[in-house]
Amino acid sequence: MRKRRLCAFLEFLFACLLCCSIPQTNALAQGPQHGSWQPQQHGLIGVYAHLDVEDAINQYTGPANPTSEQLHAYLRNLYVRMFANPALVGIELGEHWKTIQTRTEGPSGTPVDQFDWSYLDDAFLFAHVAHKSLRLNITPGIYSPAGVLGEIPPCDGLFPGTPGPVMDDCGTVQFQGVPEKGPNEVFVFPLPWNCLYKNAWADFLSNLNARYKDREEFASIVVAGPIGASPEMILPTDNNDSSPQPSGEPVDAMWRALIKNAYKSDSSYWGTDQVFIDQWEQTIDTYEKIFSGISLDLTPDTGDDFPEFSSTLPPILPPLYTPDCNATPFVMSCEAKVEIISYFISEQGHNGKSTKVGGMTASSNTGDGNIGIPGVKLLTSLDPQPWPPIRGGADFDYPVSDPTKILQEGCIDYPDVSNCQNITPEEAAYNVLTDFFYGTPAGPEYGSMRGPAPVQYLKIDYTDVLYAEENPCPPQPSKSLGRTSLQDLLFSASRSLFKIAYPRLEFPSPPSTCRWWF
Repeated sequence: MRKRRLCAFLEFLFACLLCCSIPQTNALAQGPQHGSWQPQQHGLIGVYAHLDVEDAINQYTGPANPTSEQLHAYLRNLYVRMFANPALVGIELGEHWKTIQTRTEGPSGTPVDQFDWSYLDDAFLFAHVAHKSLRLNITPGIYSPAGVLGEIPPCDGLFPGTPGPVMDDCGTVQFQGVPEKGPNEVFVFPLPWNCLYKNAWADFLSNLNARYKDREEFASIVVAGPIGASPEMILPTDNNDSSPQPSGEPVDAMWRALIKNAYKSDSSYWGTDQVFIDQWEQTIDTYEKIFSGISLDLTPDTGDDFPEFSSTLPPILPPLYTPDCNATPFVMSCEAKVEIISYFISEQGHNGKSTKVGGMTASSNTGDGNIGIPGVKLLTSLDPQPWPPIRGGADFDYPVSDPTKILQEGCIDYPDVSNCQNITPEEAAYNVLTDFFYGTPAGPEYGSMRGPAPVQYLKIDYTDVLYAEENPCPPQPSKSLGRTSLQDLLFSASRSLFKIAYPRLEFPSPPSTCRWWF
């Protein structure tokens, strides 16, 4: 009963805070409207819950062998809880392409596509009822429909360890130990330049846009296509994937052979990352053509994770190269990513733009020179700002409430954890916020350096939101935070983001959840 009274009070308090203090418009809508881009009135500023459908289903603890309806009821309950949390402005919902679309062979031998939009439909419905936002994160790559991958001829026969026929238009390859996945599993990886793959993905995006384009809750979509296991610019390379490959070849050597096979008559692509630059630029064009009136989110990650064929750089470097790449040894990879970022911010279209870091931790580098969160802040601080202005944010890489991940996420000195053995989820989250707000006007509020760089949004795993709601008052005070709860920190981060966006307004601090618990 006390928990229900507490939640109701906090919802009322936060609603009053928003109604009294924040104009009914978002930061993207400030200033004159240039061109034809007219941003919808979304809550693009604030704290979001990051919820992946497949990961959430893996956490299901109900009856064994659940029915589809049981899983949908379980997800709906999570949506309701996320949207009801007064510190959150919405959800970033992730789902695999293959979960939504299946492709089978019809009676005449032509492909037949079927779409299951039900998880997304539910999320849009509850976002509408709650008057909150939904950001979409749909992942192709290794999560492409089996029917799509099955239509693409494999390239594995290029390598002695995996003999077989190789067609001129081959477009998949097997990689083991794909980054962000386990080291033992082998995945069918669609090659970024394959036309069958690209066309199928563009067709899916068109169907998605047709279904949700008029939903005012639709705030943004993460740009994806030439990817592996997430929308981040992370490919298997010698640097990040030391697993023995099915082909027996080093990963970068495989990429070199695959590129040479695809571009037999154009040696300018051989031994460079130009093909990845081209495919990302084409993907950005595709998103700009299909979507309108939302934000497109690009996730470059850090300066590495593209093949590092050599240290030879083009004679003319993009202006962003020095601040984004001066501290990384992966110069070819970083230069390629900077070219993609530069293209993204200069491309004209009908959408807003943002970049984000998909894997922020307390030990993330806060210095310039390796993209990451400093690269995000570099773009939000450009003077003059392009139009539309570039917004920026970051995701917690791991849940701070997960005892198996708390040190990796929240320990400042990780992998040295000698000073973090008894760290609490609240302290771990505070440490991550210290990194996130470093160099922003809110830096001192988190024991960090003040600076002019604006940031607009933050994403925390949905399991941390559940933990915050279920632990409104830590049982024991910590040395650094007292009895500050994780819910308090979510309120604090939300307030800081709004203060950065609207510096001339006053934002009263919400009371501690612990104060109202006793």
